[in-house]
Amino acid sequence: MKNNSFRYDISFLRAFSVLAVLFYHYKFQWFKSGFIGVDIFFVISGFLMTKIILSSFDKGSFNLWDFYRRRIVRIIPALLGLVVTFSLVIFFFLQPQIVNFFRSAFSSVLFFSNIYYYLNNGYFDASSQYNFLLHSWSLSVEWQFYLIYPLILLLLKKLYTTKKNIFIAAFLALAFISFATMLIHRSYDPDFSFYIFYPRAWEMMLGGLAFLLEDKMQYIPKKVKLVLALTSLSAIISFIFLFHASSWPSLYTIIPVFFTALLISLNYEFTAYKNKIVTYLGNISYSLYLYHWPLYVLILFFEVDISLKYRVLAICVSFILAILSYEGIEKRNYSNKAKSVLAVSLLIFIFSFSITKVDAENYTNENKDLINTTSNYKYSKKAEDQYKIDTKHLTHKKDYKTIIQNLDIPVSDKKNVVLLGDSHAGMFSETVNNIFADQKDINLIQITADATYPMENSKGIYPNPVQYFNYIFTEYFPKYYKNIDLIIINANYSGYPEKEIKNNLKITEEYFSKYKVPTLYIGMTDFYVIDFPTYYYIKKKYNANMYTEEKKIKETEKFNTFLKNYLGDQYIDLLNVKINKVSPENYPYIYDTNHLTLFGTEQYKNILSQKIYKTLNNNTNKDN
Repeated sequence: MKNNSFRYDISFLRAFSVLAVLFYHYKFQWFKSGFIGVDIFFVISGFLMTKIILSSFDKGSFNLWDFYRRRIVRIIPALLGLVVTFSLVIFFFLQPQIVNFFRSAFSSVLFFSNIYYYLNNGYFDASSQYNFLLHSWSLSVEWQFYLIYPLILLLLKKLYTTKKNIFIAAFLALAFISFATMLIHRSYDPDFSFYIFYPRAWEMMLGGLAFLLEDKMQYIPKKVKLVLALTSLSAIISFIFLFHASSWPSLYTIIPVFFTALLISLNYEFTAYKNKIVTYLGNISYSLYLYHWPLYVLILFFEVDISLKYRVLAICVSFILAILSYEGIEKRNYSNKAKSVLAVSLLIFIFSFSITKVDAENYTNENKDLINTTSNYKYSKKAEDQYKIDTKHLTHKKDYKTIIQNLDIPVSDKKNVVLLGDSHAGMFSETVNNIFADQKDINLIQITADATYPMENSKGIYPNPVQYFNYIFTEYFPKYYKNIDLIIINANYSGYPEKEIKNNLKITEEYFSKYKVPTLYIGMTDFYVIDFPTYYYIKKKYNANMYTEEKKIKETEKFNTFLKNYLGDQYIDLLNVKINKVSPENYPYIYDTNHLTLFGTEQYKNILSQKIYKTLNNNTNKDN
């Protein structure tokens, strides 16, 4: 097969892809689908790896360890440079995020961050946008491809050397299976098809197909090649500027992937490809990809991304760091140091992993509670007790039938109070239990679940909580409503459009009015754009003007006013209650952007207690 020297077309595609991703991440509106730059990188990787392996088969000189060694010295050093650089930046300038950073770091340096992120959050989730190493998922996918792909080709080596047509058919079959698994997983678990290796492998294998067909493409007339190359470029560019995806990958992914593979197989060299700036941008594309995203996250935390000048500044710094990384790390010769590079990776993994498992008081005193709370509270025993997780509160990954088995029922000789709602109701569980701790004549029943409004046929994003509430509203309440004295409801009200929450509230009120069961609504509490411990740290240390936070505060107050007016006396207004946002020991009242710690909920205990007992007593008097 043809063995070309430097491929200017591939260098151009690298430059184009990294700019597409960068401008997409930096919220430039024209780049609606700039994330497909990653898909283009996948195709390029598939082409180059296939070329390296199959060309070695042709020569009879393929060495598996040598293949892995080359990948190690090509990819890992620059990645380690990024991790070390930003671990220092975050420790000295954004301490509450240090554990979250190392949690991403240990999965990134050993290339399983795609699996870690799949298990913990989705790429398009709002919280993911504050992950400094979120973009490392694509490196992990590629690395897993590098590990497995040569083994598959080795199994097919005999076919390749003796029956090339059958080899190509087998190759296409594997690519099709990968493509089919992407579509299947996408139908019920889009995050899996996005993050995991094998539903993405077909993109790299289409790059491999470009190499397999490259020789045949050389027989195409030059004018036809020109038309095909221009068509391919136009299709890719148009897709980035015009297409808007709600989820990715999808059936549409075949479009940019196919045209990228076609463009590479044509090997048509436009004069513009050989521009020195374009070539150098292609050379630094890997380092630019590494540094552009963490810098964007940094400005997100300091909330200056609303201004174009700060985004431009971050892009300029990205280029500077990319050049330093390329010239100072990537261009160095590590050919005989692969084992040393792996050893350093392992050391950084051990260090990063260890930091995530130790109390922050071991390396800082003043900010230890801010660090521990923002990074570990939701996984802690404190949170488990506060919410009654998986015993009374249904998390989205838990089978709803297991919670039903533990579900309390009304007791005939007691007043039965139901705490109902999503995680915002769940966070008040321990405090409401404390309110009733000395009341032997009151039975508290908790019915709470993740990220789902408490109503029949709710439109929650998680199947188990939706099915749980459907059971509650179609079977549980109709069966037990006569013995229920009060429903206390709480939900992430502002997480829904005003029109939708009005409709939800109306449906809920009509439902309980039908059964003549009184309702109370726990009011909204503060919401933040970034997690509160980090927000508090930035405000205190830098006295920063948090423009986005100020806007969020006004939106929250407006929504709170709407709820007060709509629900009247049934609404417990918490937003205007004066509380301590941190304890004297610097312990925060909110652990993420909107969920209260127990320190937070306990400060609302008195107002909740007064309103709950008043409502219960009023209803008792009515009954009498």
